Amino acid sequence: MYDQRVTIHDAVRRIENGDYLLPAIQREIVWEREQITDLFDSVLQGYPIGTFLYWDLHEENWDEYTMYGFIKDYITSTKWIETNAQSRNSKAKPDGAGDLKLILDGQQRLSSFYIGLKGTYTYKQPYKWYRNPGSWTKSRLYLNVSSDPRAEAEEGGDRNTRYQFKFLPVDKYDERLVQRSGDWWFRAGAILNYPESIDIQDYISKQTAERDVENERAFGQNLRDLRRAIHDQKYITYFEEQRQDIDRVLEIFIRTNDGGTQLSKSDLLLSIAQANWQEYDAREELTSFVDHLNTQLPMTNNYGKDFLLKSSLVLADLPVRYRVSQFKRENVAKMEAEWDEIRRAIEEAATLVNHFGIGGKTLLSRNAVIPLAYYFKQTGLTAEKLRRDETKRAETKRDIKRWFISSLLHGTFSGSADSVLTRIREILKNQSGNGFPVEAIEAELADLGKMTGFNEEMIENILEYTKGGSRTFLTLTLLYDQIDFGSIQYHQDHIFPSNRLSEDYLVDQGIDRDRARTFEAKSDRLANLQLLTGRENEAKQDEPFEEWIKSRDQSFYTTHLIPTDPQTHQLENFDLFIEQRAELIRRELQSVLGPVDEAPE
Repeated sequence: MYDQRVTIHDAVRRIENGDYLLPAIQREIVWEREQITDLFDSVLQGYPIGTFLYWDLHEENWDEYTMYGFIKDYITSTKWIETNAQSRNSKAKPDGAGDLKLILDGQQRLSSFYIGLKGTYTYKQPYKWYRNPGSWTKSRLYLNVSSDPRAEAEEGGDRNTRYQFKFLPVDKYDERLVQRSGDWWFRAGAILNYPESIDIQDYISKQTAERDVENERAFGQNLRDLRRAIHDQKYITYFEEQRQDIDRVLEIFIRTNDGGTQLSKSDLLLSIAQANWQEYDAREELTSFVDHLNTQLPMTNNYGKDFLLKSSLVLADLPVRYRVSQFKRENVAKMEAEWDEIRRAIEEAATLVNHFGIGGKTLLSRNAVIPLAYYFKQTGLTAEKLRRDETKRAETKRDIKRWFISSLLHGTFSGSADSVLTRIREILKNQSGNGFPVEAIEAELADLGKMTGFNEEMIENILEYTKGGSRTFLTLTLLYDQIDFGSIQYHQDHIFPSNRLSEDYLVDQGIDRDRARTFEAKSDRLANLQLLTGRENEAKQDEPFEEWIKSRDQSFYTTHLIPTDPQTHQLENFDLFIEQRAELIRRELQSVLGPVDEAPE
């Protein structure tokens, strides 16, 4: 990289000639009119406006990337009225006549200069109806040449502006020099016709002689300062990236755009998809699908665009690594061609996970959902079919749930997630039938050094989980293997009420303080927790357990793994209850997750 400098006039000329274009990773224009007028005020005051970053893309690589031109006549939205103005940049192809630069950093500033000097800005008037063409104002940038640049402009507020720039409606003001509220206003773009100082001085002399200009000094000073800022001062200081490595370019782009509106890698990759998808609007499609996954399924979820893009790579049988190089044109086209099926499979997987009672904060790894989505894409099954077809699919659903939750508890996808996803995909791709190949997957993961199955030490660690933890909830869902959670929200509830297990309360009940301290320490442990619906939890409230449990039938004992010995239900025998229920939990985990392996030495 090395820095170079050009004038604003030269930059605008290169935009006009198509020598400056935008890569697909760039966003749309987001600047408001006031930001544009502030930018022009800054250059006239001599303030630095930051550096720019260009990519010198070699001609042999032009066909590899989609490019866009700058917007000349801008409108904030084209959804409501027929117009020739644009809210989105149009695709462009370099003609090979000039020295092509792709703008990596500086799009908003260059767009502002181009619109201000060459184009128009159309905006909707406040409180007017969007669909009424008369509600929209097409405007051009003007400079109040009657204002004194030595005094701060009143309209600038706390921005310390000195030069009064304003977008004036073209249906009222269209001449080079217009009068408004007693002041003279000069159309900013007309300064391009006065490249030399003598040219603008001749214009100033002619206008002050022919027109009633009250403050000739301010009139001349404003125009001379505008000409100098546009033609003489080299405000566009840019660094040029010469390497042709798109991943390096992307990393540079992210680092140089980390101020202002936050950018993410998914935003940039989504822009690449947007540029190359033909049938769908990629940005709208993926953004709306994220909203659907998070708000319209049985539970509230927390998926993002990164998850969708990563899933699309896996489900389209493309290289799994989440890099820009994977989003080249042919790969992005393959993702679009399979998008309908990819979208269906992801939704089915997310729905099934919700039926397991997992969503939002309890979903410890969204990557764990991707193999399930691939399974649904391969088999054509649905979450509803697994849910309803108890006779045929019960074992498959149980296998999926056990593997999924155990992978979350083990942290299977933490570190080397790409390798894990690639290996699992190969197994799912090559399997026969609609069963879920748990044993084959676990064998493959063991080969990667990933933990599978459970040993005694791990089960003891699980029994130390406490109320409120995300892994605690996951473990409880395993214990309630027969429940299809669906949209019903379950709560982690103390079996023995916690307010009756405080040290002071227990001592008041005649329990030795050392035992009372032990009871309190174990009150939040897994062995004293169960899952209840909101209604069940409210009905139970803080009723003594030995009284409340008498109203439960035998199925409750079985479902919630409650020891049947009435002696364990008494408060003074809480330690005995914990001991017996912990043993019931151990057995249930072994039943659900398979035999216990020997603990590692």
